[in-house]
Amino acid sequence: MLDEMIEKKPYKVVIVGGGPAGVATALNLLKNGVESIAIIDKHAFPRYKCCAGYITNKTKSEYEKLGLNIEECHYSLIKDFNIFYKQKKSLNIVNKFLYTNEKIDRVELDDAFFRLAKEKGIATYENCAIVAHDMQNNTIATSDGRSFEYEYLVFADGTTGFGSRYQKGKKRNIALQMIFESDKEESIDIHFGITERGYCWVSSYGGITNVGMTDVFIKAKDYKKLFADFLKSQNFDEDTKNVTAAMTPIGVGTPVINSNVFFVGDAVGACDPLTLSGLRYGLTSGEYCAKAIASGKIKIYKRWIRNLKHKFNLMKLMQKAFYLKSTLCMVFKLMCRCFGKFVSKVFNNFFVNKK
Repeated sequence: MLDEMIEKKPYKVVIVGGGPAGVATALNLLKNGVESIAIIDKHAFPRYKCCAGYITNKTKSEYEKLGLNIEECHYSLIKDFNIFYKQKKSLNIVNKFLYTNEKIDRVELDDAFFRLAKEKGIATYENCAIVAHDMQNNTIATSDGRSFEYEYLVFADGTTGFGSRYQKGKKRNIALQMIFESDKEESIDIHFGITERGYCWVSSYGGITNVGMTDVFIKAKDYKKLFADFLKSQNFDEDTKNVTAAMTPIGVGTPVINSNVFFVGDAVGACDPLTLSGLRYGLTSGEYCAKAIASGKIKIYKRWIRNLKHKFNLMKLMQKAFYLKSTLCMVFKLMCRCFGKFVSKVFNNFFVNKK
């Protein structure tokens, strides 16, 4: 099949996925002296990505290391946010490390990062989905009739992309989201006690409201109804036909197969199972993947992934403990009321600044 393709393009590294992890891999490859690089994405940029729309101070630093100033994407430090438990406000937290833009999404940020790769001379192909992969001959075929030969292949196409077929079945988190215009005053409200092992958010900024919900995915659950009920509880009368959904990984997967096929970002499971924060981990996975490819030392990336796996195993245990009803009651009914400053400090420095 691949021999019948119209066009062949040989590259040192082909990256499947033009999101943050894929672009970070490409830019770090350039920094390490690798120039024959292609990024392939099944969408055209700018493209929408289901997310809460916030980045942390450390994520900001990772972007800046690679030459992207997030302030040029209209990101700024937000004021503060409120914590709710079962619809009742538990705590107000003064924000120190979270940034967002005027539309509370990642469209402009992802587009600017992708364009940065193009400006650096990296070959980019949009509206270009993978339809076949010949691992023996190091070749992939795409939906637009091209065939790409590679020395190294990097899957940065998320939890459910083409590369996911090479990963063993893992548990996943589900995220649902809607963004719409509203007159709600500027605020960030984070809700616990709505889903069993996740959280919801209602974020408003500049006349735009972003409502989202996360949970450990269970096939039998009607998440769309749960989301609709939450919207109504927040006094929003929006049609849920416009709701979008995405999956995030729980657990770190296999970083390298066949000695030359790598996985980065969500494709390898670089997403914190407790907070669902994956942006900084995705960017950093691209950095270490690039170092391994440029040096020919796979162990560099495998070692980083091994350390990440140990960290996330601990976070999985913390997630299970945190979402016990007894823990939630203790945190939100006792500690937030009696030790609010301490909870605020932990939230800012552990759950936000560490990510």
